[in-house]
Amino acid sequence: MGMPIDRHPVLPAAAEAMTMKHIYLVEDDPIIIQVYCTALRKRGFLVTVAEDGLAAMKGLSQLCPDLVVLDVMMPKVDGTYVLKYIRSRPELSGTKVIILSNASIADAGSEAVAQHPDAVFLKSQCTPSLLAEKVCELLNLPPPPPVAPSAQ
Repeated sequence: MGMPIDRHPVLPAAAEAMTMKHIYLVEDDPIIIQVYCTALRKRGFLVTVAEDGLAAMKGLSQLCPDLVVLDVMMPKVDGTYVLKYIRSRPELSGTKVIILSNASIADAGSEAVAQHPDAVFLKSQCTPSLLAEKVCELLNLPPPPPVAPSAQ
């Protein structure tokens, strides 16, 4: 069945928590959650998950993540609205956003792109390694070390 995914962060030791970057994965597909959470955590990121846009908006102000990986097509509230919310909140002004979606630029994705995400990936063209590289780039971190193929 696979390993369980934490829906809430488990805070590491205080010194380690100060250096870890917090990634908020907003995604409703359990397989995508599993794959990207595992890959990002293996690279040393603290990852929290929201499975719909409404839960994401509730969690954003409490968590103040360094970066949000955001799906566009989600239940309750879509990712475009979540991105508008992020861009409108002063306390989230430094939060980087990566759209990771199946929505093409021609349809639902175009409105999200108009909200100026920091990067956009189609799920079909993105690997966990590629996403981790972009996360590091946006957070001004050194490139992530390679991870064994089983974690890809």
